[in-house]
Amino acid sequence: MPILITSDIHGSSEGIKLLRDAIGKYRPEMIISAGDQCPDEENAAFYSSLRSVRGNCDRFYEYGSIPFPPLSLELKAYGRRIIVTHGDRLYYDDFLLNPGDIFISGHTHVPCLEMKNGIYICNPGSPSRPRSSEGPSAALLTESGISLLSLLSLDFFRTLSFL
Repeated sequence: MPILITSDIHGSSEGIKLLRDAIGKYRPEMIISAGDQCPDEENAAFYSSLRSVRGNCDRFYEYGSIPFPPLSLELKAYGRRIIVTHGDRLYYDDFLLNPGDIFISGHTHVPCLEMKNGIYICNPGSPSRPRSSEGPSAALLTESGISLLSLLSLDFFRTLSFL
């Protein structure tokens, strides 16, 4: 089952609706958020379901009953190590990464998918405040690779296959 990757929701109910549409289509087993959730009580259940890190706009008092996220997170999926951080304080060269590892960050609101020195680097963009011509976006991680996803069409616009 795939993993949905998002970032920079900024408390947007419309952004959450777009993400829920993607969840309905792709049925991810996990949702990773690279920060700036800025949660509200109305959508607390949604935010509680995320594996997330703290962004520069996240404030502890917004979280209420939701645990305040850490600055970075390390996960394993599909036999690969995944490092997640927002991207405002830490970036891929701040971590000891090995070829085949996946680095996920947000902050720029611009989707990006590339490989540097064998490391897969993904920024899913933003579902609520996009800063690119692709519009609202997210990413989908599968056993075979990572794809950037338009949240308007629910189609992929860039894919990077694992070697």
